[in-house]
Amino acid sequence: MNNRLTVFLLTFSILTALMLPLSAALPSADEAGVYDSVIRLHVLANSDTEEDQALKLKVRDGILITVSELLHDVTDRSIAEAKLSENLAVIESAAERVLRDNDSKYTVSVTLTKEEYPTREYSNITLPAGTYTSLRVLIGEAEGQNWWCVLFPKLCIGAETDVAAFAAVDETELVAAGLTPSQVRIITGDSPDVVVKFRILEFIGQLFS
Repeated sequence: MNNRLTVFLLTFSILTALMLPLSAALPSADEAGVYDSVIRLHVLANSDTEEDQALKLKVRDGILITVSELLHDVTDRSIAEAKLSENLAVIESAAERVLRDNDSKYTVSVTLTKEEYPTREYSNITLPAGTYTSLRVLIGEAEGQNWWCVLFPKLCIGAETDVAAFAAVDETELVAAGLTPSQVRIITGDSPDVVVKFRILEFIGQLFS
């Protein structure tokens, strides 16, 4: 009996010692909750040809203009999601108009859905891996490279580039949009240790996927 108790206590102590550094590295609930505070844009091109990739950016710009008009006075995430959901046909029509103006016969599909994203770092923006509400735009066969950004809070802007472009981050606007101070630090890159935490979390998720 004593031997069993000794083995149990020793095993428990070893496991505890191993888990403490890992638990310290993992994000807090508040940090991980950043993906509940933003809405992302995900545009997938028909293919990776130069023409299709250029068309993807034009569709992106048309959508950003339309969404900017829809959400110009919105500071609440739930209201932003509702407005996008109610105006999916309007957003899709804007994308179709861009395609017609460029003599493209591709179809386009716009949905508001949940998508899994890996950890993303770009310039002064960091977004942890997780499931995000996403405005998903599929052009044609949607087999080409994608373009992503953040629609709400308004962090992305149109740009003549094939990578995400971000507007200057106004921390006051982020807080007004419902993000906590720790979430703001994550998004603005002011907490590099958090980036490491999310990389660890993403790695663990891949192990069990």
